[in-house]
Amino acid sequence: MKLKLWIFIDWYLPAYKAGGPIQSIANLVSRLKGEFDISVITSNSDLGELLDLDPKSLNKWVEKDGYQVMYLDAEHQTKKHLKTLFKAHTFDAVYFNSLFSVKFTLLPFWLLRNEPVRRVLATRGMLGAGALAIKPLKKKLFLSFIKRLNLHKKVIWHATAQSEIDEIKMHFGTDRKIILAPNLSAITRHHFSEKNKTENQINIFFLSRISYKKNLIGAIDMLSKIKSRYKVRFHIIGPIDDNDYWQKCEVKIKELPKNISTNYLGAIPNGELSSYLSKEHLLLLPTFHENFGHVIMESWQNGCPVIISDQTPWRNLKADKLGYDLSNSEESAFIEAIEHLCGMSQDEYNKWSKSAFRFAKTFIENPKVLEQNKSLFLNV
Repeated sequence: MKLKLWIFIDWYLPAYKAGGPIQSIANLVSRLKGEFDISVITSNSDLGELLDLDPKSLNKWVEKDGYQVMYLDAEHQTKKHLKTLFKAHTFDAVYFNSLFSVKFTLLPFWLLRNEPVRRVLATRGMLGAGALAIKPLKKKLFLSFIKRLNLHKKVIWHATAQSEIDEIKMHFGTDRKIILAPNLSAITRHHFSEKNKTENQINIFFLSRISYKKNLIGAIDMLSKIKSRYKVRFHIIGPIDDNDYWQKCEVKIKELPKNISTNYLGAIPNGELSSYLSKEHLLLLPTFHENFGHVIMESWQNGCPVIISDQTPWRNLKADKLGYDLSNSEESAFIEAIEHLCGMSQDEYNKWSKSAFRFAKTFIENPKVLEQNKSLFLNV
């Protein structure tokens, strides 16, 4: 008999604008549904908008391919409804996908705090210094509340990298129960495909939510200082999460020199990304913090090296021809790295592109990572 696993997440497929968290759970469900009886409880919205769902399908179980989902409208994201739901069903383990969600972590967590179920909580990079610096007062109060109620002692913490283990221990104590399980990625079916690359020309893309944390302004500033002999086509992909921030980006985009052409493509569903990335050469993401960075792995899966900040788990990339990981305080190093990739010949770029593709394939198909994720929900 399969172990029954319930997953709580603020947004879920067909939502896609909320980015990495959705992809993390979609991949987890896809890879584990054969061995676990999985139920997902989520909202009927995406980032900033309602999903186009049949009203009759809300607040009830919807059967998917090998698992089920319940999309709750605002009126059912309540203590009363969750208590009714928990009384009507039994399950073995529950997974909370966000540290700072009131309705999809704190509320169900509180209701299940004394129940004999395995409770697993993912921090999703939210304890990193860069993440905590955004709306710090609200997050400080949230962390204090969790500790005051001793909820941090009643959960198994999911860390996707050693940096997250260190962050959990720093905020909640060294004696916490923590399991290291890197994020699962979707297994791709396509093979390596060579990209056309002209020397001193390059197609660069930014792929993430447009918000302060992801640092699009930093990327634009770097591109503005590229030598004029280099020709760059820059595509910005992702939903606008902060309109004020985007307006500042637009001002800077208009000031870019003629050798940098820019287009904003908006948010693109994950299933359609590969067709776009097949024409791209390089991801530029000087983020202030990522706990995993699905967009980084997706870039490698599609043969694109990356130039990212050193605020992710991915380090020492240049040695393996995967890209560069650099400090945001050293803008000149980013510029030098961009110019290096831009100046590459077809043959040299092919080596980096193939290295990226092979690394992603090896990482994604690593059976150890799958077993680590299974161990989150098993009493071993």
